[in-house]
Amino acid sequence: LPKPVNFTGGMDPMSYAGTFTLERVLGTVPVEPDGSAYFEAPALRSLLFVALDEKDRAVKRMQSFTTVVPGETLGCVGCHEHRALTQQACMARRPSATARAASKIEPFHGVPDIPDFPRDIQPVLDRNCVKCHDYDKRAGGIILTGDHGPMFSHSFYTLTVWRQIADGRNMARSNYAPRALGSGGSPLVDKLDGAHHGVKASPRDQLMVRLWLDCGAPYPGTYAALGW
Repeated sequence: LPKPVNFTGGMDPMSYAGTFTLERVLGTVPVEPDGSAYFEAPALRSLLFVALDEKDRAVKRMQSFTTVVPGETLGCVGCHEHRALTQQACMARRPSATARAASKIEPFHGVPDIPDFPRDIQPVLDRNCVKCHDYDKRAGGIILTGDHGPMFSHSFYTLTVWRQIADGRNMARSNYAPRALGSGGSPLVDKLDGAHHGVKASPRDQLMVRLWLDCGAPYPGTYAALGW
């Protein structure tokens, strides 16, 4: 989403050493066995893609974005092919997805399209984690309550410092290994699926956390947090 102002050059208060911007979840499209996808996308938007596995966890995350204009057909030849080459020159055969009509983006139902940590993620922690990670019982020295510090809540700060979320976009790197970022690389996801002391979050809670992570794990869900 377009950012109206950036006072400091840093990422505060969008995140703590993570994302600088907010992202809106549009939804998913099918991927064919050969890895190809063909779909209609909204024009004049900054679009990034995340490849998901069978559990809807991120395998690879696009670290930049692309844009189409109304009526434009855009093809991607891959991340390491020469940008001036065409699909026909790079591919031995036609991508199977282009043999059918373009897919419509299927939105996720029952969850907000712009995640907000205090509104959407803290309730998940309250339901599943705080009974062991509050001020009275600081299991492992971890506090996951929604109490606010100077800028972020204690839980958001703790998840970041203890590396329970994998963002990485403020590091001088670009091509990360598979399952290194977002929902595919965040230990928090594993702790909500039953592997962590039997904690089993609801499917909706797990989906909400995955989407939040794949949006860069921001703290606020609005640029109004910039105070401008």
